[in-house]
Amino acid sequence: MESIAMVRQRVLLVESNTSVAEQIALHLRREAFDVVVAVECAEALQVIAHCQPAIILLAAQLDDGAGVDLCRTIRSGGPDGTLLRLADTPLLILAARADEHDWVAGFQAGADDYLTKPFSLPELVCRMRAIIWRNRGLSHALIEIGALRIDPRRYEVIAGDQALDLSPKEFELLYAMARQPGIVFSREDLIAQVWGFSYLGNSRTIDMHVSRLRQKLAVHQPCRCQITTEWRVGYKLAATEAPQRAAA
Repeated sequence: MESIAMVRQRVLLVESNTSVAEQIALHLRREAFDVVVAVECAEALQVIAHCQPAIILLAAQLDDGAGVDLCRTIRSGGPDGTLLRLADTPLLILAARADEHDWVAGFQAGADDYLTKPFSLPELVCRMRAIIWRNRGLSHALIEIGALRIDPRRYEVIAGDQALDLSPKEFELLYAMARQPGIVFSREDLIAQVWGFSYLGNSRTIDMHVSRLRQKLAVHQPCRCQITTEWRVGYKLAATEAPQRAAA
C-alpha cells in the first residue's frame, strides 16, 4: 500500500456542495493527491475529456443530475465511445443517505465502492487507496469461462443462454475469482476484494455466499464452471471438462 501513497495520484471529485468539496479536496491534497473538482455532471464530462484520473469520487446527487447516471455513462464508454479509456477507472460514490436501493443501483451502474455521508476523511482515503490497489492491472472487460459470461459493467452473468439471478455481493465474489481462474483465494483475500479492508463481520460470510453461488452455477450445467474448496486455504473458480459422449 505504501507505493500507492507515495505516487501523486490524480483524483476527480464531482460534488455540487462547494463546502464539502473544498473540505475533501484540502484533505486529499494534504495526503499527496492531485485533486480536480467538478461541481456538475456536465463539467465532469468536460474535465475527463482532457485528463485521466486515477480514481473518481462522485456524489450520488448533483445539481444537474444523478451521479449514478454519470457513473453508468462512464462505464459504458459514453454515447460516442470517447470515454472508453475511462471504463476501468476506479469510481467511488459518495451518498447522503444509506438506502439499500440507492447503493444497489450504484453498484449495478459500475461503482467500485459506496460511502455514506457523513464519513471521516481518513476512512475515505483508506477506501480510495484500497480501490486503486485492487484495480491495478484489472479490467471491466467481459470475462468468459466455459459457457459462463460475466459482464462487470452491467453486473450481469450469463450461463449458456440464461441469466443468473445474483445479489451484488454474489456477483462481486464470482467476478473476483473469475478474473484469475484457477487461482486459490483465501477468505481474507476475498473479504478485502469484495467487502473492503474495513469489514468487521464474520469471515464465514464468504462460506455462505460461496454456497449460494455453487447452487446457482449447478443449476446451469452448460456453463461448465465450479467453485472448489482447497482445504484450509480457500476457494477457486475453475472450468470443468465437458462430459464425454459414449461411442456409438
